[in-house]
Amino acid sequence: MRAWRGLAVTYAVVAVIQVYLAVTTGVVWAVALAAVFLLVAVACGLAAWRPRGGHRGT
Repeated sequence: MRAWRGLAVTYAVVAVIQVYLAVTTGVVWAVALAAVFLLVAVACGLAAWRPRGGHRGT
C-alpha cells in the first residue's frame, strides 16, 4: 500500500512540474504529459485505497 501511495505522490509531483512547463513555455506536449501523469497519479491513489485481502465475491 505504501508503494502505491509513493507512486501517486511521485506522479502528482511530475504532473505539477509538467503543468509549470506548459504554462511557462506554451508547449503542447507538456500539457499532454501533465494530463497523463495526473491520470496515473489518480489511478495509483485509487489502488492505494483499494481494500486488500478479505472476502471476494464469488
